[in-house]
Amino acid sequence: MDYAFDVILKEEEDAKEVAKTARYLFGKRFRYQCLCCGEEVYLAAADSIKRTPHFKHQVGNNDTECELYLGKPGILAKCAAIRKNKKEHIGFFFNIDNKTFEIAFSFSAEEINNKESLLIFNKFFSQEFFSMPINKGNLVASVRNYFALIEYSNDYYVSIDSGRTKTLYPDVIKKNGQLNIYRVNQQNNHYKLHNSDTLYTDYWYLAVSEEKENIEELMKLQGLTAEETASSFTTLGKLFYSIKFLVNYITEAASRFFYSQDLKVDNSETLSILWPPVIKKETEYASESEKVILSSSFELIPHGNIEGENLYIQKICNDVYSVSFKSKVIICEKNVECQIVKEDRAAPAIVNEPPAVVYADKYIIPSDYDYYMFDKNGSTKLLAGARIYLSRLDYIVGYKNNHIKILIKANKQGILDKKQLIETIIKYHPQSEQFDPDEFMNIEADETVLSYIESCYRSGRINTVVKQYIKEKSI
Repeated sequence: MDYAFDVILKEEEDAKEVAKTARYLFGKRFRYQCLCCGEEVYLAAADSIKRTPHFKHQVGNNDTECELYLGKPGILAKCAAIRKNKKEHIGFFFNIDNKTFEIAFSFSAEEINNKESLLIFNKFFSQEFFSMPINKGNLVASVRNYFALIEYSNDYYVSIDSGRTKTLYPDVIKKNGQLNIYRVNQQNNHYKLHNSDTLYTDYWYLAVSEEKENIEELMKLQGLTAEETASSFTTLGKLFYSIKFLVNYITEAASRFFYSQDLKVDNSETLSILWPPVIKKETEYASESEKVILSSSFELIPHGNIEGENLYIQKICNDVYSVSFKSKVIICEKNVECQIVKEDRAAPAIVNEPPAVVYADKYIIPSDYDYYMFDKNGSTKLLAGARIYLSRLDYIVGYKNNHIKILIKANKQGILDKKQLIETIIKYHPQSEQFDPDEFMNIEADETVLSYIESCYRSGRINTVVKQYIKEKSI
Protein backbone atom coordinates (compact mmCIF):
# COMPACT_ATOMS: atom_id res chain seq x y z
CA MET A 1 0.00 0.00 0.00
CA ASP A 2 1.20 3.51 -0.80
CA TYR A 3 -0.11 5.22 2.33
CA ALA A 4 -0.16 4.54 6.07
CA PHE A 5 -1.04 6.40 9.26
CA ASP A 6 1.85 7.81 11.32
CA VAL A 7 0.89 7.49 15.01
CA ILE A 8 3.65 9.93 16.03
CA LEU A 9 2.97 12.77 13.61
CA LYS A 10 -0.77 11.95 13.58
CA GLU A 11 -1.24 12.11 9.82
CA GLU A 12 -1.33 10.10 6.63
CA GLU A 13 2.13 9.43 5.13
CA ASP A 14 3.20 8.65 1.57
CA ALA A 15 5.68 5.75 1.38
CA LYS A 16 7.72 7.54 -1.29
CA GLU A 17 8.17 10.62 0.92
CA VAL A 18 9.03 8.53 3.96
CA ALA A 19 11.62 6.58 1.96
CA LYS A 20 13.49 9.81 1.21
CA THR A 21 14.26 10.25 4.91
CA ALA A 22 14.16 6.60 5.98
CA ARG A 23 17.43 6.93 7.89
CA TYR A 24 15.72 9.39 10.25
CA LEU A 25 13.00 6.96 11.28
CA PHE A 26 13.21 7.01 15.07
CA GLY A 27 11.46 4.34 17.17
CA LYS A 28 10.03 2.55 14.14
CA ARG A 29 8.11 0.05 16.24
CA PHE A 30 4.35 0.77 16.14
CA ARG A 31 4.92 4.01 14.23
CA TYR A 32 2.96 3.18 11.06
CA GLN A 33 -0.47 1.59 10.90
CA CYS A 34 -2.74 0.38 8.14
CA LEU A 35 -5.32 3.03 7.32
CA CYS A 36 -7.97 0.36 7.03
CA CYS A 37 -7.50 -2.23 9.78
CA GLY A 38 -5.15 -0.41 12.14
CA GLU A 39 -2.58 -3.20 12.24
CA GLU A 40 1.13 -2.35 12.33
CA VAL A 41 2.80 -1.92 8.93
CA TYR A 42 6.40 -1.18 7.99
CA LEU A 43 8.19 0.56 5.13
CA ALA A 44 9.36 -1.89 2.48
CA ALA A 45 11.62 -1.48 -0.58
CA ALA A 46 12.95 1.87 0.67
CA ASP A 47 16.30 1.36 -1.05
CA SER A 48 15.12 -0.82 -3.91
CA ILE A 49 15.81 0.11 -7.54
CA LYS A 50 13.33 -2.46 -8.81
CA ARG A 51 10.25 -1.78 -6.65
CA THR A 52 8.50 1.38 -5.52
CA PRO A 53 8.62 2.04 -1.73
CA HIS A 54 5.44 0.87 -0.03
CA PHE A 55 3.99 -0.05 3.35
CA LYS A 56 3.54 -3.72 4.12
CA HIS A 57 1.76 -5.64 6.87
CA GLN A 58 3.76 -7.82 9.23
CA VAL A 59 4.01 -11.48 8.30
CA GLY A 60 0.80 -13.27 9.15
CA ASN A 61 -1.48 -10.25 8.86
CA ASN A 62 -4.18 -10.35 6.23
CA ASP A 63 -3.01 -7.49 4.06
CA THR A 64 -4.61 -8.64 0.78
CA GLU A 65 -8.08 -7.58 1.81
CA CYS A 66 -6.79 -4.20 3.04
CA GLU A 67 -4.88 -3.63 -0.20
CA LEU A 68 -8.05 -4.21 -2.22
CA TYR A 69 -10.17 -2.21 0.17
CA LEU A 70 -7.85 0.77 0.03
CA GLY A 71 -7.95 0.67 -3.74
CA LYS A 72 -11.48 2.05 -3.73
CA PRO A 73 -11.69 5.73 -4.77
CA GLY A 74 -11.99 8.15 -1.86
CA ILE A 75 -11.51 5.53 0.84
CA LEU A 76 -8.02 6.72 1.82
CA ALA A 77 -9.11 10.15 3.07
CA LYS A 78 -12.03 8.68 4.97
CA CYS A 79 -9.93 5.98 6.63
CA ALA A 80 -7.16 8.44 7.48
CA ALA A 81 -9.64 10.70 9.24
CA ILE A 82 -11.08 7.79 11.22
CA ARG A 83 -7.63 6.48 12.16
CA LYS A 84 -6.41 9.91 13.24
CA ASN A 85 -9.53 10.52 15.30
CA LYS A 86 -9.04 7.28 17.19
CA LYS A 87 -5.31 7.37 17.77
CA GLU A 88 -4.67 11.02 18.50
CA HIS A 89 -6.71 11.25 21.70
CA ILE A 90 -5.98 7.98 23.51
CA GLY A 91 -2.87 7.09 25.52
CA PHE A 92 -1.73 4.76 28.28
CA PHE A 93 0.01 5.87 31.49
CA PHE A 94 1.20 4.78 34.92
CA ASN A 95 0.15 6.77 37.98
CA ILE A 96 3.28 6.94 40.11
CA ASP A 97 1.36 8.10 43.20
CA ASN A 98 -1.51 5.60 43.10
CA LYS A 99 0.56 2.80 41.51
CA THR A 100 -2.12 2.08 38.92
CA PHE A 101 -2.17 1.57 35.16
CA GLU A 102 -4.27 4.20 33.39
CA ILE A 103 -5.87 5.09 30.10
CA ALA A 104 -6.31 8.75 29.13
CA PHE A 105 -8.72 10.43 26.73
CA SER A 106 -8.53 13.91 25.27
CA PHE A 107 -11.22 15.44 23.06
CA SER A 108 -12.14 18.96 22.04
CA ALA A 109 -15.51 20.40 23.04
CA GLU A 110 -16.77 19.90 19.49
CA GLU A 111 -15.60 16.28 19.45
CA ILE A 112 -17.27 15.57 22.79
CA ASN A 113 -20.60 16.78 21.42
CA ASN A 114 -20.34 14.44 18.43
CA LYS A 115 -19.29 11.24 20.22
CA GLU A 116 -21.40 8.36 21.60
CA SER A 117 -20.06 5.95 24.23
CA LEU A 118 -16.53 4.96 25.14
CA LEU A 119 -15.91 1.24 25.66
CA ILE A 120 -12.79 -0.71 26.70
CA PHE A 121 -12.33 -4.46 26.11
CA ASN A 122 -9.57 -6.88 27.10
CA LYS A 123 -10.45 -9.17 24.15
CA PHE A 124 -11.98 -8.34 20.80
CA PHE A 125 -15.10 -10.46 21.29
CA SER A 126 -15.45 -10.07 25.06
CA GLN A 127 -17.91 -7.92 26.95
CA GLU A 128 -16.59 -4.44 27.69
CA PHE A 129 -15.28 -3.96 31.26
CA PHE A 130 -15.49 -0.15 31.05
CA SER A 131 -18.32 1.87 29.56
CA MET A 132 -18.94 5.60 29.74
CA PRO A 133 -21.04 8.08 27.72
CA ILE A 134 -18.84 10.70 26.05
CA ASN A 135 -20.27 14.00 27.24
CA LYS A 136 -19.30 17.14 29.12
CA GLY A 137 -20.41 15.60 32.39
CA ASN A 138 -17.80 12.82 32.17
CA LEU A 139 -14.93 14.50 30.27
CA VAL A 140 -13.27 17.89 30.44
CA ALA A 141 -12.60 19.24 26.97
CA SER A 142 -9.07 19.74 25.57
CA VAL A 143 -7.22 18.12 28.48
CA ARG A 144 -6.30 14.55 29.33
CA ASN A 145 -8.89 12.69 31.39
CA TYR A 146 -7.32 9.76 33.26
CA PHE A 147 -9.11 6.53 34.26
CA ALA A 148 -7.58 3.56 36.07
CA LEU A 149 -7.67 0.23 34.22
CA ILE A 150 -9.65 -2.21 36.32
CA GLU A 151 -9.01 -5.47 34.45
CA TYR A 152 -5.67 -7.06 33.66
CA SER A 153 -4.76 -7.68 30.03
CA ASN A 154 -1.72 -7.54 27.79
CA ASP A 155 -3.67 -5.97 24.93
CA TYR A 156 -6.68 -3.66 25.06
CA TYR A 157 -9.35 -2.73 22.53
CA VAL A 158 -10.98 0.72 22.65
CA SER A 159 -14.11 1.95 20.95
CA ILE A 160 -15.39 5.54 20.84
CA ASP A 161 -18.51 4.78 18.76
CA SER A 162 -20.44 2.50 21.12
CA GLY A 163 -18.63 -0.64 19.95
CA ARG A 164 -19.15 -0.50 16.20
CA THR A 165 -15.39 -0.26 15.60
CA LYS A 166 -12.60 -1.31 17.95
CA THR A 167 -8.95 -0.21 17.89
CA LEU A 168 -6.24 -2.54 19.17
CA TYR A 169 -3.56 -1.27 21.57
CA PRO A 170 -1.02 -4.10 21.90
CA ASP A 171 1.50 -4.72 24.68
CA VAL A 172 0.04 -2.20 27.11
CA ILE A 173 1.25 -4.62 29.79
CA LYS A 174 4.03 -6.88 28.49
CA LYS A 175 3.75 -10.67 28.49
CA ASN A 176 6.08 -13.01 30.39
CA GLY A 177 7.04 -10.39 32.95
CA GLN A 178 9.03 -8.28 30.49
CA LEU A 179 9.78 -4.67 31.35
CA ASN A 180 7.08 -2.07 30.80
CA ILE A 181 8.79 1.28 30.23
CA TYR A 182 7.29 4.68 31.11
CA ARG A 183 8.73 8.14 30.53
CA VAL A 184 9.31 10.03 33.79
CA ASN A 185 8.16 13.67 33.80
CA GLN A 186 8.26 16.50 36.31
CA GLN A 187 4.91 18.07 35.42
CA ASN A 188 2.54 15.55 37.01
CA ASN A 189 2.26 12.03 38.39
CA HIS A 190 1.12 10.42 35.11
CA TYR A 191 4.03 8.68 33.35
CA LYS A 192 3.40 7.98 29.67
CA LEU A 193 3.92 4.50 28.22
CA HIS A 194 7.07 4.39 26.07
CA ASN A 195 5.91 2.52 22.95
CA SER A 196 9.21 2.61 21.09
CA ASP A 197 11.62 -0.30 21.34
CA THR A 198 14.52 2.15 21.80
CA LEU A 199 15.67 3.73 25.07
CA TYR A 200 17.89 6.80 25.09
CA THR A 201 20.79 7.92 27.24
CA ASP A 202 20.47 10.77 29.76
CA TYR A 203 16.71 10.32 30.15
CA TRP A 204 14.81 9.02 33.18
CA TYR A 205 12.49 6.05 32.74
CA LEU A 206 10.31 3.95 35.03
CA ALA A 207 10.52 0.17 34.57
CA VAL A 208 7.57 -1.93 35.76
CA SER A 209 7.56 -5.73 35.71
CA GLU A 210 5.80 -8.71 37.22
CA GLU A 211 9.21 -10.44 37.50
CA LYS A 212 11.31 -9.23 40.42
CA GLU A 213 14.44 -10.75 38.86
CA ASN A 214 14.19 -8.43 35.85
CA ILE A 215 14.15 -5.35 38.09
CA GLU A 216 17.03 -6.66 40.23
CA GLU A 217 19.14 -7.41 37.15
CA LEU A 218 18.43 -3.92 35.80
CA MET A 219 19.63 -2.35 39.06
CA LYS A 220 22.96 -4.20 38.87
CA LEU A 221 23.91 -3.01 35.38
CA GLN A 222 26.95 -0.77 35.00
CA GLY A 223 26.48 2.50 33.15
CA LEU A 224 23.07 3.08 34.75
CA THR A 225 21.89 5.38 37.51
CA ALA A 226 18.98 3.82 39.39
CA GLU A 227 17.09 4.18 42.63
CA GLU A 228 18.73 2.33 45.50
CA THR A 229 15.66 0.23 46.26
CA ALA A 230 12.88 -1.08 44.05
CA SER A 231 9.18 -0.56 44.85
CA SER A 232 6.58 -3.29 44.97
CA PHE A 233 2.81 -2.87 44.72
CA THR A 234 -0.34 -4.79 43.93
CA THR A 235 -2.79 -3.70 41.24
CA LEU A 236 -5.16 -5.51 38.88
CA GLY A 237 -4.87 -8.49 41.23
CA LYS A 238 -1.15 -8.97 40.49
CA LEU A 239 2.13 -8.08 42.20
CA PHE A 240 4.42 -5.71 40.31
CA TYR A 241 7.91 -4.28 40.90
CA SER A 242 9.23 -0.93 39.67
CA ILE A 243 12.42 1.15 39.56
CA LYS A 244 13.40 4.51 38.09
CA PHE A 245 16.58 4.44 36.03
CA LEU A 246 18.73 6.44 33.65
CA VAL A 247 21.25 5.12 31.13
CA ASN A 248 24.49 7.10 31.37
CA TYR A 249 26.39 5.10 28.78
CA ILE A 250 25.95 1.85 26.90
CA THR A 251 27.81 -1.29 28.00
CA GLU A 252 27.83 -4.72 26.39
CA ALA A 253 26.09 -6.24 29.43
CA ALA A 254 23.38 -3.58 29.32
CA SER A 255 22.87 -4.13 25.59
CA ARG A 256 22.42 -7.89 26.16
CA PHE A 257 19.97 -7.33 28.99
CA PHE A 258 17.83 -4.85 27.08
CA TYR A 259 17.93 -7.11 24.01
CA SER A 260 16.40 -9.86 26.15
CA GLN A 261 13.60 -7.40 26.90
CA ASP A 262 13.09 -6.58 23.17
CA LEU A 263 14.71 -3.19 23.77
CA LYS A 264 17.83 -1.39 22.60
CA VAL A 265 19.68 1.75 23.71
CA ASP A 266 20.77 4.71 21.61
CA ASN A 267 22.43 8.05 22.30
CA SER A 268 20.05 10.86 23.17
CA GLU A 269 19.26 14.01 21.19
CA THR A 270 18.19 17.40 22.58
CA LEU A 271 15.87 20.22 21.51
CA SER A 272 15.31 23.61 23.17
CA ILE A 273 12.92 26.46 22.36
CA LEU A 274 15.02 29.61 22.48
CA TRP A 275 12.37 32.15 21.51
CA PRO A 276 9.64 33.22 22.10
CA PRO A 277 8.72 32.33 25.71
CA VAL A 278 6.29 29.41 25.70
CA ILE A 279 4.06 27.77 28.27
CA LYS A 280 3.97 23.99 28.79
CA LYS A 281 0.50 22.45 28.64
CA GLU A 282 0.74 18.72 29.33
CA THR A 283 2.57 17.42 26.22
CA GLU A 284 2.36 20.64 24.16
CA TYR A 285 4.12 23.99 24.18
CA ALA A 286 1.79 26.93 23.51
CA SER A 287 3.28 29.87 21.62
CA GLU A 288 1.73 33.21 20.76
CA SER A 289 3.89 33.37 17.64
CA GLU A 290 3.82 31.33 14.44
CA LYS A 291 7.60 31.50 14.34
CA VAL A 292 9.94 29.88 16.87
CA ILE A 293 13.71 29.75 17.22
CA LEU A 294 15.00 26.29 18.14
CA SER A 295 18.34 24.89 19.24
CA SER A 296 18.62 21.30 18.08
CA SER A 297 21.36 18.68 18.32
CA PHE A 298 19.99 17.08 15.14
CA GLU A 299 19.12 18.31 11.67
CA LEU A 300 15.46 19.22 11.09
CA ILE A 301 14.23 17.19 8.11
CA PRO A 302 10.78 17.96 6.59
CA HIS A 303 8.72 14.76 6.22
CA GLY A 304 11.40 13.03 8.30
CA ASN A 305 11.35 14.38 11.85
CA ILE A 306 9.31 17.60 11.59
CA GLU A 307 5.83 18.21 10.21
CA GLY A 308 3.48 21.18 10.16
CA GLU A 309 1.06 23.09 7.98
CA ASN A 310 2.72 25.86 5.91
CA LEU A 311 6.04 24.73 7.36
CA TYR A 312 9.14 26.80 6.57
CA ILE A 313 12.54 26.00 8.07
CA GLN A 314 15.60 28.23 7.93
CA LYS A 315 18.97 27.29 9.40
CA ILE A 316 20.34 30.36 11.18
CA CYS A 317 23.65 28.88 12.25
CA ASN A 318 25.04 25.62 13.53
CA ASP A 319 22.31 23.82 15.56
CA VAL A 320 19.95 26.85 15.52
CA TYR A 321 16.83 26.94 13.32
CA SER A 322 13.97 29.33 12.60
CA VAL A 323 10.70 27.40 12.13
CA SER A 324 7.51 29.02 10.83
CA PHE A 325 4.18 27.19 10.83
CA LYS A 326 0.45 27.92 10.74
CA SER A 327 -1.21 26.28 13.73
CA LYS A 328 0.91 23.37 14.94
CA VAL A 329 4.34 21.84 14.42
CA ILE A 330 5.47 18.38 15.59
CA ILE A 331 9.13 17.45 16.00
CA CYS A 332 10.19 13.89 16.77
CA GLU A 333 13.73 12.49 16.81
CA LYS A 334 14.88 9.68 19.05
CA ASN A 335 13.83 10.71 22.59
CA VAL A 336 12.60 14.16 21.49
CA GLU A 337 8.81 14.49 21.21
CA CYS A 338 7.91 18.17 20.91
CA GLN A 339 4.58 19.68 19.84
CA ILE A 340 4.24 23.46 19.52
CA VAL A 341 0.82 25.00 18.95
CA LYS A 342 -0.10 28.55 18.00
CA GLU A 343 -2.37 29.96 20.69
CA ASP A 344 -3.44 33.59 21.17
CA ARG A 345 -2.52 34.86 24.63
CA ALA A 346 -0.90 31.51 25.38
CA ALA A 347 1.25 32.72 28.23
CA PRO A 348 -0.07 34.54 31.32
CA ALA A 349 1.43 37.81 32.43
CA ILE A 350 5.09 37.29 33.28
CA VAL A 351 5.71 37.09 36.99
CA ASN A 352 9.18 38.25 37.92
CA GLU A 353 9.76 35.64 40.58
CA PRO A 354 13.42 35.68 41.58
CA PRO A 355 15.17 32.30 41.65
CA ALA A 356 16.07 30.70 44.94
CA VAL A 357 19.75 31.00 45.89
CA VAL A 358 21.56 28.22 47.72
CA TYR A 359 25.14 28.40 49.01
CA ALA A 360 27.04 25.13 49.22
CA ASP A 361 30.53 23.87 48.50
CA LYS A 362 29.12 20.38 47.87
CA TYR A 363 25.73 19.76 46.21
CA ILE A 364 23.88 16.57 45.21
CA ILE A 365 21.76 17.19 42.09
CA PRO A 366 18.05 16.43 42.66
CA SER A 367 15.58 15.48 39.91
CA ASP A 368 13.17 18.41 40.20
CA TYR A 369 14.75 20.67 37.54
CA ASP A 370 17.21 20.58 34.64
CA TYR A 371 20.61 21.46 36.11
CA TYR A 372 23.68 22.92 34.37
CA MET A 373 27.16 23.56 35.77
CA PHE A 374 28.89 26.79 34.71
CA ASP A 375 32.65 27.02 35.20
CA LYS A 376 35.79 28.14 33.35
CA ASN A 377 35.23 25.40 30.76
CA GLY A 378 31.70 26.55 29.87
CA SER A 379 28.46 24.75 30.72
CA THR A 380 27.79 21.07 31.42
CA LYS A 381 24.42 19.35 31.86
CA LEU A 382 24.24 17.54 35.20
CA LEU A 383 22.47 14.27 35.90
CA ALA A 384 20.25 13.71 38.92
CA GLY A 385 22.19 12.15 41.77
CA ALA A 386 25.54 13.60 40.72
CA ARG A 387 27.72 14.91 43.57
CA ILE A 388 29.22 18.29 42.58
CA TYR A 389 31.99 20.19 44.39
CA LEU A 390 31.94 23.94 43.77
CA SER A 391 35.03 26.11 43.67
CA ARG A 392 34.90 29.84 44.33
CA LEU A 393 33.86 30.91 40.80
CA ASP A 394 31.66 27.90 39.86
CA TYR A 395 27.89 27.93 40.03
CA ILE A 396 24.94 25.70 39.10
CA VAL A 397 21.66 26.83 37.52
CA GLY A 398 18.39 24.87 37.77
CA TYR A 399 15.86 25.39 34.97
CA LYS A 400 12.20 24.46 34.64
CA ASN A 401 10.42 25.06 31.33
CA ASN A 402 13.43 27.20 30.32
CA HIS A 403 13.04 29.47 33.36
CA ILE A 404 15.72 29.84 36.05
CA LYS A 405 14.32 28.44 39.30
CA ILE A 406 17.40 28.04 41.50
CA LEU A 407 21.05 29.15 41.68
CA ILE A 408 23.64 27.14 43.61
CA LYS A 409 26.83 29.02 44.44
CA ALA A 410 29.88 28.31 46.56
CA ASN A 411 29.53 29.21 50.23
CA LYS A 412 29.20 32.95 50.84
CA GLN A 413 32.76 33.15 52.00
CA GLY A 414 33.77 31.89 48.58
CA ILE A 415 32.06 34.74 46.70
CA LEU A 416 35.18 36.87 46.55
CA ASP A 417 35.47 37.50 50.28
CA LYS A 418 34.97 41.27 50.32
CA LYS A 419 37.15 41.88 53.36
CA GLN A 420 39.99 39.96 51.72
CA LEU A 421 39.39 41.79 48.43
CA ILE A 422 39.57 45.23 50.11
CA GLU A 423 42.78 44.26 51.87
CA THR A 424 44.27 43.00 48.58
CA ILE A 425 43.36 46.25 46.77
CA ILE A 426 44.90 48.39 49.52
CA LYS A 427 48.05 46.23 49.43
CA TYR A 428 48.63 46.49 45.68
CA HIS A 429 46.95 49.87 45.01
CA PRO A 430 47.81 51.99 48.09
CA GLN A 431 46.81 55.37 46.60
CA SER A 432 44.26 57.18 48.78
CA GLU A 433 42.34 60.45 48.97
CA GLN A 434 40.44 62.53 51.51
CA PHE A 435 37.25 60.92 52.73
CA ASP A 436 34.01 62.92 52.19
CA PRO A 437 31.16 61.46 54.32
CA ASP A 438 28.51 63.22 52.19
CA GLU A 439 29.37 60.98 49.24
CA PHE A 440 28.29 57.91 51.20
CA MET A 441 25.18 59.22 52.99
CA ASN A 442 22.75 57.11 50.91
CA ILE A 443 25.01 54.16 50.14
CA GLU A 444 23.49 50.68 50.25
CA ALA A 445 26.04 48.03 51.14
CA ASP A 446 26.62 45.01 53.33
CA GLU A 447 28.30 44.95 56.74
CA THR A 448 31.82 44.47 55.32
CA VAL A 449 31.66 47.59 53.13
CA LEU A 450 29.93 49.66 55.82
CA SER A 451 32.63 48.65 58.29
CA TYR A 452 35.33 49.83 55.88
CA ILE A 453 33.52 53.15 55.31
CA GLU A 454 33.33 53.62 59.08
CA SER A 455 37.09 53.07 59.39
CA CYS A 456 37.62 55.67 56.63
CA TYR A 457 35.42 58.13 58.54
CA ARG A 458 37.66 57.72 61.56
CA SER A 459 40.93 58.02 59.61
CA GLY A 460 39.71 60.70 57.16
CA ARG A 461 41.21 58.84 54.18
CA ILE A 462 39.78 56.30 51.69
CA ASN A 463 41.53 54.12 49.15
CA THR A 464 40.87 55.54 45.67
CA VAL A 465 40.35 52.13 43.99
CA VAL A 466 38.12 50.79 46.75
CA LYS A 467 36.05 53.98 46.58
CA GLN A 468 35.52 53.47 42.83
CA TYR A 469 34.50 49.83 43.38
CA ILE A 470 31.98 50.93 46.01
CA LYS A 471 30.53 53.63 43.76
CA GLU A 472 30.15 51.09 40.90
CA LYS A 473 28.59 48.59 43.31
CA SER A 474 31.27 46.11 42.24
CA ILE A 475 32.06 45.35 45.84
